[in-house]
Amino acid sequence: MTTNLTRDEAQSRSHLLKVKTYTVHLDVSNAESDADTYLSRTVVEFKARADAQTFIDLIADSVSLVQINGEDLSPAEVFDGARITFPVREGKNTLTIEARARYSTSGEGLHRFTDPADGKVYLYSQFEPTDARRVFANFDQPDLKAKFVFSVTAPEAFQVLSNQAETSREATGDDAVTHYFAPTLKQSSYITCITAGPYEGATDTWTDPVTQETVDLGVWTRASLVDHLDAADILGITKAGLDFFSAEFDYPYPWGKYDQIFVPEYNLGAMENPGLVTFTDAMIFRDKVTDAMYESRANVILHEMAHMWFGDLVTMKWWDDLWLKESFADYMGGLALAEATRFTDGWVTFALRRKAWAYMQDLYPTTHPIVADIPDVEAAKLNFDGITYAKGASVLKQLVAYVGREAFFAGSRLYFKRFAFGNTELADFLECLAEAAPERDIAGWADAWLGTSGVSELSLALTTGDDTRSAGTAGSAGDAGSTGDAGSAGDAASSRGAGAARDAARASITGARISQSDSAEGAKLLRPHTLEIATLGRAGRDIVPLDSVVFDFDEESAEVEQLIGRTRGDIALLNYGDHDYARVRLDEASTETAVTAVSRIKDPLSRALVWSALDNAVRDGLLPVQRYLTAYARSLGKESNPGIMAGLSQTALLCLDQWVAERNFETAISGLLGAALDALATAKSGSDAQLHLANLVLSLTARTARCIEANPSIAMGRAFATQVLTVPVGEEIDSMSPQVAEEAAPETPPAAEADAASEASVASEANPASGSSTDGASADRAAAAGKGADSGSATASRRSSARAGASGPAEHAAASLPFRGLINDHALRWNALTALVSLGWADQTDIARETHLDQSSSGRLRAETASAALPLPIVKMRAWEAILDASQLSNDVLSAIISGFVAPSALPITEVYVDEYFERLRGFWADNSIEIARRLVLGLYPRWSDDEEGVVERTDAWLDENADAPAALRRLLIERRDDLARAIFLKSRQTSRH
Repeated sequence: MTTNLTRDEAQSRSHLLKVKTYTVHLDVSNAESDADTYLSRTVVEFKARADAQTFIDLIADSVSLVQINGEDLSPAEVFDGARITFPVREGKNTLTIEARARYSTSGEGLHRFTDPADGKVYLYSQFEPTDARRVFANFDQPDLKAKFVFSVTAPEAFQVLSNQAETSREATGDDAVTHYFAPTLKQSSYITCITAGPYEGATDTWTDPVTQETVDLGVWTRASLVDHLDAADILGITKAGLDFFSAEFDYPYPWGKYDQIFVPEYNLGAMENPGLVTFTDAMIFRDKVTDAMYESRANVILHEMAHMWFGDLVTMKWWDDLWLKESFADYMGGLALAEATRFTDGWVTFALRRKAWAYMQDLYPTTHPIVADIPDVEAAKLNFDGITYAKGASVLKQLVAYVGREAFFAGSRLYFKRFAFGNTELADFLECLAEAAPERDIAGWADAWLGTSGVSELSLALTTGDDTRSAGTAGSAGDAGSTGDAGSAGDAASSRGAGAARDAARASITGARISQSDSAEGAKLLRPHTLEIATLGRAGRDIVPLDSVVFDFDEESAEVEQLIGRTRGDIALLNYGDHDYARVRLDEASTETAVTAVSRIKDPLSRALVWSALDNAVRDGLLPVQRYLTAYARSLGKESNPGIMAGLSQTALLCLDQWVAERNFETAISGLLGAALDALATAKSGSDAQLHLANLVLSLTARTARCIEANPSIAMGRAFATQVLTVPVGEEIDSMSPQVAEEAAPETPPAAEADAASEASVASEANPASGSSTDGASADRAAAAGKGADSGSATASRRSSARAGASGPAEHAAASLPFRGLINDHALRWNALTALVSLGWADQTDIARETHLDQSSSGRLRAETASAALPLPIVKMRAWEAILDASQLSNDVLSAIISGFVAPSALPITEVYVDEYFERLRGFWADNSIEIARRLVLGLYPRWSDDEEGVVERTDAWLDENADAPAALRRLLIERRDDLARAIFLKSRQTSRH
């Protein structure tokens, strides 16, 4: 049996066949029972170009009927578990198949979920790339499009939806009803969809402003979540998107109705099934979330809507051209988000977070061109990655800058009209675009951008008088390998140095040269770039644009004459406006300003781009990890953009988890935790920043399980987690309980307190801060995040000194200031409990108590994670045993247990599983579906081991010994190995002061 359909097989089949119609009936009337399978019946009408032997795809428990043109075939002879082989004759053919398909718990095929909140059962399908074959027999490849006619028999209480509207229903007895649906338009099998269950929701309509046609809209979710379904917001985004796309594409929405359903245990963010878009119900917000989450949901809604044209109306022939839908949807979703909704800063999040995914993927040894070589569907499954989505979208932004927006949309409109309901390759789109932009070399652009791997790295060398400042030297702002103070270059600059920097910023540019190189080792790829270059300078306390120029170049380096005579400013920013896809190297002076004052950049997009440059510099070892953490600590409480806040915390936690050397870990996390507590204590009541900081404190506190000693910041973080659990859901966490703080705090000898006060005082004098005493403490803590200074609050230390040797811990700003507007909810409580469990401060009794308070599906998952996070060998052993029996777990339960298994611990209690992981790798892949196998391979990869170099050696040995392993499995291992090798490299460049 082979489940891995190859490109060659698919091409042969598409040359032979032309499919007209599928008539599919599913009987899921037993869904609420313990039955494992359901009836699936398919009748396929198609034409063959010659007499031949072929096969249809089906993964099922059993097949009871195979009939071709009225002739019965023996299922035992023609069905191998994944394919049914049969003869065809030239001309018209009819194939009928009856089978028992299996309910899924992996999120592939027809997934079945029982809601622990009320016991109700829900079904939904997920097919991309080739899992329709798990539900009904079909030629499961994108270029064999057909019309689909579905009927579904389901329990009477179930609402059943499909791509098209229901036309009729019929009671069948035994409390079951058969639902009949209108035929679909011509479409691929992977975007067919069925959902069934007691879903609830809201409906509305949208009227096309041009055609005046009315489209029925629906928004649906589980009954236990419907009270949290903010349908007005979702439908508002939906209508705005339909207005935008129908106008920009000049092609009416083609698929009739537009239902959107939020489903449980979903492997993806969403799926663009025409007429019935599926989303993860994690986007139904039961607890309070920041505006970044609403923006993210809106972006996903618009991304999937763009697919109604890019991907559904016009579809790639094979998965090589997956980018023809995903890159376009990613770009168009971002464009609609910024231009058609309230999220006008939507490109900010894209610049910092989405492109970071692309940059990371492009640096892996497994990177690939946007137009990839996809030999089979296993490779296709893994190509839903940062290259296909984020890099592709970024490159399309560059294409729009290159040809102009009008030409780009003109080419897209021509593409839709020429290839509607058909399949295409790259050349087809390029031909349309070339017709719309004849003055541009579209083919040359495509060769440089779509057919090559790696990312361009851009630098700018500026000359002012006799002074030259060149890019690509971010590391010189505190060399990663030096033994000096990493933060001193900016924090303790002399008045003379500061004055010189101000004079340099005011100086006129006398020379400017831009250069490009490529990230691929040994590559000399020169791509055409159309970008904007800006100089940023100070206007009062803000940093604002001084000048900008648009520049085109395709050479290794070029003079930027437009900059001559303009003011140099404090930051020279390449790719201003973010129209290019390139990693930007800041020059030394710009890096220094960025590290010390990035939060003062007024424009959020420019701020995100500067942060992105710092992210890339620290990832490459050009900027010391602690310098980055210092800059991040300074931003806490100052950054107001929710997308930037989320992106920065993600990178900071990555630094702590993987890139900070063990000898520096306690200093680094203490500094960040102290700064986060300071910022939380003064955050605006009920603000996004307040909620973000509260969750950040809890995330950092969980990681203090690795710390041997508990200084004041660590103690207060743990106290905050404890306090959260004393406040019921819905009530205000109004302040830190002094009693809780004292119980959580360490025993600090008076002499140590005096030393801490003295050291903090020195740090304060070296870096005076304006504003309140808490602001001053934040500045001190920012320095501590990057230096060896004490990480306790300066305010707290001064109070300790004032007590003149009084015993007990130093207090923290958070202990005396109220958290007005911070309302407790289930998410905060679970985050707090999981942190305390990792510390060994809570046990199974506490988990059971919290589970009783939160009996939702998300509560069940959080309980699984917390239970597996208990730092006990017996707990890890039981978690490992459960993980090994993955077939008995649903996809999300498996991931929840893995998350707890690898949670931070003070002791190396999971080291004994390193060898077993490698021994079981091939079994993980062979014995599970690709989705479950992927979760096992990635989630359990032992980067948590204390012996990182040993894990790299073990990975290399496995790859050498398993050269014949599936390519998709090897790719996952190679990428995880690369992550770990980078971590070892970055740690090796740190001294005890870095």
